[in-house]
Amino acid sequence: MTIIATVGAYAGLALLALMSLTPLLLDLDQRFPVTRHAKIARQAPPVASRFASA
Repeated sequence: MTIIATVGAYAGLALLALMSLTPLLLDLDQRFPVTRHAKIARQAPPVASRFASA
C-alpha cells in the first residue's frame, strides 16, 4: 500500500509541475513556432501504405 501511495504522490507532483509549466510552454510556442518541420513534411513525398484499401 505504501508503494502505491508513493507512486501516486510522485505522479501527482509531476502532473502539478507539468500544469504549472503549461503557460510557459505555450508562450515559447508562440514566440518560436516550429516551422522547419512543417516545411520538411510538406516537401516529403507521400508514403505508400503497406495495406491495400478495400
